[in-house]
Amino acid sequence: MKKVIILGGPTASGKSKFALKLAERVNGEIINADSMQVYKYFSILTSQPKKNDYNLIPHHLYGYINVNIQYNAIKWLADVELKIKDILNKKKIPIVIGGSGLYLEFLCKGVNNMPKISLNTKNKVKLLLDNIDDIELLNIIKKIDHIYSLKINISDKLRISKLLEVYFETKKNVTYFHSKKKKTNSYRYFKVLVSPNKEEVKSNIEKRLFEMFDEGLVAELKKYKDKVKNCNIENAIGFKEVSSLIENKITMDEATALIIKKTKGFAKRQFTWFDNRFEQNLKVSGQDNLSLVVETFDKII
Repeated sequence: MKKVIILGGPTASGKSKFALKLAERVNGEIINADSMQVYKYFSILTSQPKKNDYNLIPHHLYGYINVNIQYNAIKWLADVELKIKDILNKKKIPIVIGGSGLYLEFLCKGVNNMPKISLNTKNKVKLLLDNIDDIELLNIIKKIDHIYSLKINISDKLRISKLLEVYFETKKNVTYFHSKKKKTNSYRYFKVLVSPNKEEVKSNIEKRLFEMFDEGLVAELKKYKDKVKNCNIENAIGFKEVSSLIENKITMDEATALIIKKTKGFAKRQFTWFDNRFEQNLKVSGQDNLSLVVETFDKII
């Protein structure tokens, strides 16, 4: 059987440590499913695995995309399927781990056959977004695609742009194209949701940030931020804040508070997404449940 384990969960939930222990138990290799951890140079900013982790277990699709390449879930899907095949051919278990729900959903359920968007339509949408307030915008996207509008935040301009572009280009909404998903593989997935209590995640977020500063987060941004030109990595939590700190626009305390606030907000949204859409086989709180995961995997797959 083509068996694949998927570990999903919010940021700072302990997924990476859990994956290491699990890989040791099931003879597995780890594949990244985090949209920011694919990029080069910013291993501290994006909390990529440490060098010692790579020595313990093979890791794939971390830090391999140049920061000036536009990368997305469709491109990742092609890359991850090659890695899964390679690992299965070695008679080992692929363990796909990440908090990017769209990546995991594409892998398990297939991709949306979304239309190509013309430059004229993109410019039309950009002009609209530059000249409309949030209340008007919310009313428009609800009329265009009520179902999809319930899944996105009004501040998520990337997804809102996509919603508008698709409609202006085709007169059909995103929900229509989501209903036309194309399955690309026949793997059997064992989906594990790593979900500690929310207070533990909040505590982990604060602790991890201070560790990131100790590991050289500021130095990393000083060295590499000028390499970034119109790349998704600019949207990584901490990029703008640490850049402002380096430029003396904000203080260390202000940068820290902003990053913690944004990360906690991001974790909250991830909790909601995984609770509503992940459809896990098993939900665990952390490494104490490792034996349960191994036993369940052996029995049901």
